[in-house]
Amino acid sequence: MEQIFSSNMHCAACKGNIETRLKKINGIMDVNANLVTNVIKVRYNEKLVNDQMIIEACKEVGYRLEVIQDEIIEVNSSKKEKYDVVKLLIGSVLLALLMFLSMSHMYPDLIIPTFKEPNYILPLIELGLTLIIIGIFSSYYINGFKSLVKLSPNMDSLIFLGSFFSLVYSIYLIVKLIISPDSYFVFEHEEGKIMFHNYLDSAAMILVIVSIGKFIENLSKRKAKSTINELLKLRPQYANVLVDDKVKKIETKNLKSGDKVIIKEGETIPLDGIIISGTTSVDESLLTGESLPVFKDEGDEVIGGSINKDGSITVLIDKTKKENVLNRIISLVMEASNMDTNLTRKVDKVAKVFVPIVIAIALLTFLIWLIVDLSLGAMVFPNHFTSIFDEAFTFGVSVLVVSCPCALGLATPISLLVGSSVFAKRGILVNKSEAIESIKKVDTVVLDKTNTITNGKLTVVNKEIFTSDLQTLTRIKTIEQFSTHPLSEGIVVSLNEVTSLDKTFSMIKNIPGKGVKGIYKDQTIFIGNASLLEEYCEDNKKEKILNSIDSSDGLLKIFAFTKEEILALFYLKDELKTNAKEFIKEIKKTFNRIILLTGDNEIIANNIAKEVGIEEVISEVKPLDKGNIIKKLKSEGHTVMMVGDGVNDSLALTESDVGIGLAKGSDVALASSDFILMNSNLDDILDIVSVSKRIRTNISFNLLWAFIYNVIFIPLAAGSLSMFGVMLSPMHASLLMALSSITVCLNSLTLFLASKHDNKNDVVK
Repeated sequence: MEQIFSSNMHCAACKGNIETRLKKINGIMDVNANLVTNVIKVRYNEKLVNDQMIIEACKEVGYRLEVIQDEIIEVNSSKKEKYDVVKLLIGSVLLALLMFLSMSHMYPDLIIPTFKEPNYILPLIELGLTLIIIGIFSSYYINGFKSLVKLSPNMDSLIFLGSFFSLVYSIYLIVKLIISPDSYFVFEHEEGKIMFHNYLDSAAMILVIVSIGKFIENLSKRKAKSTINELLKLRPQYANVLVDDKVKKIETKNLKSGDKVIIKEGETIPLDGIIISGTTSVDESLLTGESLPVFKDEGDEVIGGSINKDGSITVLIDKTKKENVLNRIISLVMEASNMDTNLTRKVDKVAKVFVPIVIAIALLTFLIWLIVDLSLGAMVFPNHFTSIFDEAFTFGVSVLVVSCPCALGLATPISLLVGSSVFAKRGILVNKSEAIESIKKVDTVVLDKTNTITNGKLTVVNKEIFTSDLQTLTRIKTIEQFSTHPLSEGIVVSLNEVTSLDKTFSMIKNIPGKGVKGIYKDQTIFIGNASLLEEYCEDNKKEKILNSIDSSDGLLKIFAFTKEEILALFYLKDELKTNAKEFIKEIKKTFNRIILLTGDNEIIANNIAKEVGIEEVISEVKPLDKGNIIKKLKSEGHTVMMVGDGVNDSLALTESDVGIGLAKGSDVALASSDFILMNSNLDDILDIVSVSKRIRTNISFNLLWAFIYNVIFIPLAAGSLSMFGVMLSPMHASLLMALSSITVCLNSLTLFLASKHDNKNDVVK
């Protein structure tokens, strides 16, 4: 069983703590925590584990979990956001006042005389302000302390320790000042006055600055989730359901398969279904990227989230909420932020031990500076601090505060979420985000022909009619009109001189692999290929006609005949997609080897390949054998990208290193594809290559920044350059820590900016 939970995790260490704790439970098979969306998927044996056990286990390590029906939840809470803004405003005002008082030695004339004597009054006022600020941001203290006690430290633990020790040490200094006002001082003013300084400003500023940073980070995350938000808005809140010939307004979330929904002009279709009454044009651009409205008649499928543009229709809901295309798209966009590669697994391992290592480094820094100062004292490090303990303490706290596991944990998922949003705006869905990494190694592209390079609809480009009997032609058109023969549509269109149908047939039957036959009382007509003609026709002109046919033109020949005579010959061609030639020209610039893989005969396949500019063709391949062709290419050392329509190419798509499936209408359930093209546009494949490269570059920058940041600033905070006068106070450290996460988020958002200049198919406008 798989269950989905929402959580209150907020850093890479949180993600690691939750996954580590849950994986220890017997019966849990897989845990997948998404740091960006705060959603946790747990797959478990329900005989051994239940939801409550999972919730309690996470509670033990300091995290709240809540079961949700599906992972498509609102990604923003306006109420919480307003609450956070109020806290930040109050905290910032109090912090400004605290900073003014803490630096009063710079402007002593501005301080009220009452606050100057005795000299501990001002520090006590500062302490009061600090305690109020700590109360406002008490979640850091509560969560940080709980995580430490439960031996699962996270970012809150570092913030808590840095602020708490600054508070405790300041209280110690204030108490000492109250007991002996004249025997202890920390700062001597240039005019000779003894002034007092403590770390209360640091204790408070750490909390405020980090909170501001997290708020900006959350705004960046919200921007990253903009596509999800826009897609969520496509779901109407209410629907008009037909119940016992009466219209009843119900919430969309309560709709179920089998309900009949009336959708008026301009309304949004709530869920996927089939039109059972009415005709209309539907705007599917927000989902598929197709800009033109699509005509829909009775019996046609409609996609939930698309807009009814013309007239009123009645739709029979035929899918559950989870099966709905819109929900599937949202799920894919959300899931895309959890790429699982060797690199991300290594990052996760580092994140799990990052906080304990930082705490150890901070403690070691404190001890080393105590030893160094006790041994060498002011000879080596003069004029920085007024006490040995003060110096060691400052460097230790700065290490705690400057360290940032968030930048490391967000580096990959935030870029993937923004990247998947960019893809979705172009009508491209990321089914397996690890393919974004894999695509850089691709050297061979294998293309299916039908529905990929061609439109998949054969049209008659020429015909020869050997009979003058209009009734016979009418019967040929009727047989094709009522048959399921895949070539019938083209033949029906070509017989435009026939204006009526003859429905007196007794049977129309497909002959697999050859064609179709229709039986009338006085006549049996066959329509099919040369093999069918050879088998059933006895016309003495048969051999002459077959011999006169040019087999090298790449056209498919379909005969209409009776046992006695050949009635007509149709020349059919599968038309190329309008941009097929240009696409092949462009894709050759990126990949070394392009192969056309098709089940069509060799002549037709070679003609199509020649027309578009593909040199290598593998033809007459059965669907099951396509997977073996991909395996063979991989065994030869090639990294293969397969492009197909997801039906008879499913095995090949699965076997390939990167599979790109071309969806048909509402079909997004192409489980074998890594990428799904909603509008089957070949140019989108070029977009996949270019956007994937941008995402990889973006992730690399994020990881490099997170790594370099910690490598540079942890030693700097530890006082490695203090002998040159270069130091980080806890206040500066908290500012840098906040900026590190913000930098990662803002850099990820540049993917949106980079995509604007060539964005062709906006899914969300």
